[in-house]
Amino acid sequence: MRAYLAIAVTDRTERIPSHVLDAARAAITVAVPVPRERWRIAEWRTPDAAVALLAWSNEPEGEPFPEPLLASDGRVLGHCGYLGGPDDATRLLAAADMGARADGVGGCFSAFRADPGGFVAVTSITRTCPVYHAEAAGLRFAASRALLAHLPARAALTGSVHPEPAYDVMALQAMVRHSFFASDETPFEGVSALPNAGTLTARIGSLAMVRERGLPEAGPAPRGRREAAERIAPLAEAMMAAVRPFARHDRPVRLALSGGRDSRLIAAACHAAGVPFLGATHGLDGDPDVVIAQRVAAALGVECEVTLDREEHGAVITRHPVRRAHGIVRMCEGMNSAYEGVNRWAAFDPEPRSSGSGGERLRGGFLTNQADLSPDGVRRRLKTVFLAQEDLLSPEANAIARKRYEYWCARYEDAGEEEGVEILDRLHMFYKTGRWLAGPHTAALMNWAYYHPFLDNRVVRAALALPARWRMSEEPAAMLVRMFAPALRDVPLQGGRWRYELSRPGRVREWPGWMRRATPKAHRAPAFNWRRSYDEATADLLRDRIMAAPPDLFALLDEERLKKRLAEVPPSRPHQTWSLLTLTTLLSGAWREPEPVLPEITVPRPG
Repeated sequence: MRAYLAIAVTDRTERIPSHVLDAARAAITVAVPVPRERWRIAEWRTPDAAVALLAWSNEPEGEPFPEPLLASDGRVLGHCGYLGGPDDATRLLAAADMGARADGVGGCFSAFRADPGGFVAVTSITRTCPVYHAEAAGLRFAASRALLAHLPARAALTGSVHPEPAYDVMALQAMVRHSFFASDETPFEGVSALPNAGTLTARIGSLAMVRERGLPEAGPAPRGRREAAERIAPLAEAMMAAVRPFARHDRPVRLALSGGRDSRLIAAACHAAGVPFLGATHGLDGDPDVVIAQRVAAALGVECEVTLDREEHGAVITRHPVRRAHGIVRMCEGMNSAYEGVNRWAAFDPEPRSSGSGGERLRGGFLTNQADLSPDGVRRRLKTVFLAQEDLLSPEANAIARKRYEYWCARYEDAGEEEGVEILDRLHMFYKTGRWLAGPHTAALMNWAYYHPFLDNRVVRAALALPARWRMSEEPAAMLVRMFAPALRDVPLQGGRWRYELSRPGRVREWPGWMRRATPKAHRAPAFNWRRSYDEATADLLRDRIMAAPPDLFALLDEERLKKRLAEVPPSRPHQTWSLLTLTTLLSGAWREPEPVLPEITVPRPG
């Protein structure tokens, strides 16, 4: 991965204090769990110390990995993630309007550019590679990690090179509800996330400006198969371009393959583009996911590595939850829950990897599981997004969330019933993809050359140009699979059929193929999810840890209701319990200490 921090003074007569730069250099080891000796460091500063761009990389030197900083004509540029073309970085460096240029660039990225007059930072349309920004004591900050912006800003305020973080406790109310931020807030005071397709301009002597660049407008639904094929042509072209960066490497890309929709579309695009890849799947022997993933690979003539999961005597043996929470806070800065599993630091492996993560962008975001698209149904879903678990949250926390709920309800009303359904698609992109997925994506970049074709800037723009209701039907995704790899046409899907043909095929002559696409039955009982169905001993462990949280956490909660919730076995809201464990670890500061040495736990299968 590459990490960046841009700093600029607000007044030309000032300079960046040396202790702030020292704090910035020290912050990297707090912000990213990579050993200090593994970083390659690059710094650019103006002679008057008014502007600086600091960069860190743990990637190997040489192609296909870029140098941390690219400089020309008094400007310097760095980008996180990856760009679609070999000359895109040069174009971004030279562009008069970097944001406008970024909108036409492929890849999954954010970019930082500095010159003697200040800096500019941009996000792509998904902002899965985020930009965080802050302002303090006459200085402006923009960084790829929230703590990289927050700790130097705190240093500017306190004069300390190693300041303590300051938490925005009320901002954490969204984490209690859903385990992701449904806003641009962060856990840290004064730090915000730049919006999707956002441009932050910080020029010396002028006010800092945040601009949201335009999103594509969806056209009408196609009338007939020929028009449907014409409408998805730009998306097909963008998908093919999105997998070509895999070929920059000297070995096949390892594609996490399942029996579902999204990873097979990536496999089909690789097949059509002639990009070498191998499949990798895991699960229990006989699971439909494993069986169908092998069928997908066989149909495309590629290898599929299978890692079989094990249960011992009907129980799962796993890492201690407190260690799990420590790792997630260190990696995701308190913006993801310990319910999720993200990789921990390991020496960088240059093998290219990919997956079907982010495929909801082609299938309608929150619309993928929204059956009721009436005005009342959409409002109920908006209430779930912003106001879930009202009974557990404090009045102050609920008041903050209600304002956001009312804002999005007003946007829905203004758009009208037909176009308003796209609100649920956009909300998913803004907050689920743009906030929740940013942490796991960054964790993957820390260890591997990781690619996310469904989050490619041009792919998402082409997808949003299609009407949300049509994407929700999954017909565009199915058409792309058939177009790229006809051999996959009748390979069944794990989890059920394509939505547009749930009850019957589109034409009578397609009945035989439709029958072949029926999802096979599992040959054994599925593995149980211990995070959702844990036993009394695990519940006790989680409850004791959460109830010992700092008082700040209880400013968000109704403590008596919390005690009742945590006493439930099995839990009715397991995601919430894991979120609270995460916030306990964050607010206590335990994540800043070495990971505790704790034994693994054994969670028996219920019943």
